[in-house]
Amino acid sequence: MRIGIGSDRTGFECKERLRTRFGEQGHEAEDVSGEDLRQSNYERIADHLASAIYAGRFERGVLVCSSAIGASVAANKHPGVRAALCHDMYSARHGVEDDGMNCLVMGACVVTPDLACDLADVFLDASYAPREQLAGIPPRRLARVVEYVRTNLDKPLAVSALCRMAEMSQSHFSKLFKLSTGLAPHQFVLQERINRSKELLRQDNAKIAEVALGVGFENQAHFTTVFGNLVGMTPRQFQRSSSREPAALRLPELSAAQRL
Repeated sequence: MRIGIGSDRTGFECKERLRTRFGEQGHEAEDVSGEDLRQSNYERIADHLASAIYAGRFERGVLVCSSAIGASVAANKHPGVRAALCHDMYSARHGVEDDGMNCLVMGACVVTPDLACDLADVFLDASYAPREQLAGIPPRRLARVVEYVRTNLDKPLAVSALCRMAEMSQSHFSKLFKLSTGLAPHQFVLQERINRSKELLRQDNAKIAEVALGVGFENQAHFTTVFGNLVGMTPRQFQRSSSREPAALRLPELSAAQRL
């Protein structure tokens, strides 16, 4: 299994123990924490790990942070990421089996390295098997809609056009789309625009106004407002923060096909 793992300074010892254990178990474990833990914080690490899970680089993620609740909240801002704070075996197992949890978060000041290993073992051994699985949009139709959204972010993306692509009425499409993704169609489009803008803002000499237009916003002011609401900082602040990140923390750009 491909596992992404991260920690802040407080969780460093526990994270290293977990990474060694995952390797011994035959998993592919990659640390997203960066080399200089003094420059790392739980929000940045959670954002990078969740982005990588969303992009398909990792099947599961494990975070050990002093601010574990904050890390869970930050990770859950990404569509397709279901992070939860777990300190007992039952929650670690049933979080996966009942709710599809794919990111285990543990408090660095609460768990011991031995307990963290036990929790991680249960988390990785469990598989998603809900008691009642509601049907969403058929996978092929959903993939077609998602691919269209991701390759046309610079254009208007009306729900009416997306539902026609899925061959459904607008109300039925909206209901099933939320069942499939956890987001309403317009929320999904906004999240995709913001995720793409973050990739662009990490590039050297990126101009915020051009990025805004390139991901489908009518003007920079609207882009700044939406970005601030979803990310918690302005595009300029994000750009400055990214420019100070170690190169190891920066995610490579992926094509839409690679992220499906």
